[in-house]
Amino acid sequence: MTPYLALLFCAATVGTLGRHYGGDGVKRLNLLFVGCLLIFFAGFRHREVGTDTGTYISWLTRVTSFEEALAFQAEIGYNFLIWFSSSFSDSYALLLVVIGVLVVGCYLTTIATLVKNYEFAIFVFISLGVYTFFFNAARQGIAVALCFAALPWLLKREAIPYFLLVAVAVLFHKTAIIAAPLYFIARPNVGLKDILVVVLGTAIVAASISSLAQLVASFLDDRFASYGEEGSGGGRVQVAFLAVQGMLLLLFKGQVKEHRDWYNRLLNIYLLGLIPAFASIVASVNPSGVLRLTAYFSHASIVLWPMVLVSYGRVRNRMIFLLGFLICAVVYYVLTTSSFSGLYPYRLNSSLFL
Repeated sequence: MTPYLALLFCAATVGTLGRHYGGDGVKRLNLLFVGCLLIFFAGFRHREVGTDTGTYISWLTRVTSFEEALAFQAEIGYNFLIWFSSSFSDSYALLLVVIGVLVVGCYLTTIATLVKNYEFAIFVFISLGVYTFFFNAARQGIAVALCFAALPWLLKREAIPYFLLVAVAVLFHKTAIIAAPLYFIARPNVGLKDILVVVLGTAIVAASISSLAQLVASFLDDRFASYGEEGSGGGRVQVAFLAVQGMLLLLFKGQVKEHRDWYNRLLNIYLLGLIPAFASIVASVNPSGVLRLTAYFSHASIVLWPMVLVSYGRVRNRMIFLLGFLICAVVYYVLTTSSFSGLYPYRLNSSLFL
């Protein structure tokens, strides 16, 4: 776990120093440095780091022309990304770096736009597993990142750029279409009604998950039919964490004063993401399908937690909250990174040094 922990604390420390002791130019350079750190950590990893990494990079030899990019079985956005990478090099490191640029770029630019204490948001981004999500799910990781980049437009109620970004995300993974209705249902207030929606939505989705998967498969792609197939289940640790985090964010709602409507819209998005999370457990389906859909909702926490932090007026209270959060986040980061998705142990791509 040493490389992952070193990355977490290095990115957070550099971000903190840059924001507190530099002007606007220094802050921009600071974010660029942190971005490069995250990009190259992801791009220079070995092909065995991340369960599905080997599959994604194996396509480099199968998409080497414009025609093959159009005809290949995956989403067209990812196909052209592979073609772009293979046009310059047959090394998979370049493909992983390009993916890292897209994903990290989307997250850091959006964090810089929405969050004042961006170093804390970067810590949340890494420690809660949002950063390493694309190590395993490259196509969906890009799609989720693009949907996150669309959030400022949702919050500012500018529909055209929001839906354009979601449309681009669909080119990388068709599940991104789930983010489209969020523009209309992310309301500027949260109450008992929203909790009841989660409970009722979970019951409906869990009871009809097989039929829903078949319906989605008929419109989007046959492979989504497997989302409704019963399996060994799994993902209970992640769902439990998402549930507890949701309850805490709901409890902190009352003390957030600045951009309260933003907080409520983002909290609405987060709570809606609990529906597929709970449904995946109740219906005992493969967590690599339905549970992954929560990524389009749970990344709202990257913006929500910094808003909670700044809501504490007294420094003492803020420090107590920060210390408690850091301890819990690091424990979660260690447990999930060392146990799930083939992320541990981290290994460098040895071919880079040959």
